[in-house]
Amino acid sequence: MAEWGQRFKGVDLQSEGHMRLCEALEAAGLLFSFEMHICIPEGATGTRRTLDLLVISPHGLLNVEIDGARHNKTKRRDKDYNRDRLLSRHLRTLRFTHDAVLSDPQAVARIIQIELEQDRRSLFQQLNGL
Repeated sequence: MAEWGQRFKGVDLQSEGHMRLCEALEAAGLLFSFEMHICIPEGATGTRRTLDLLVISPHGLLNVEIDGARHNKTKRRDKDYNRDRLLSRHLRTLRFTHDAVLSDPQAVARIIQIELEQDRRSLFQQLNGL
């Protein structure tokens, strides 16, 4: 069970922030997956990682990470950087502090929507040679 005992759709989540952002994304009508295991191709073997949230649109994918206080420690920050570097070949990552998500999860959901809209415009421009 999650440290905070937070549940969304019957699944234990890492924190209240994770739960509140899931609720905000659902209310915004966004398609997403949470606590998702992925394999990042790396050399001869892949590296397994867990994404906080993967937000899905017809025009792109966004990895959304919610960083609590432990992410400020050097070892964890370095681990996050390395994972983001590996992921960057496949999808973008947006990071939000746990405090920002708790403060206004709807604003975080709007930022995610804006990022997905920018992906849509960029794809449209690429397809139309603009």
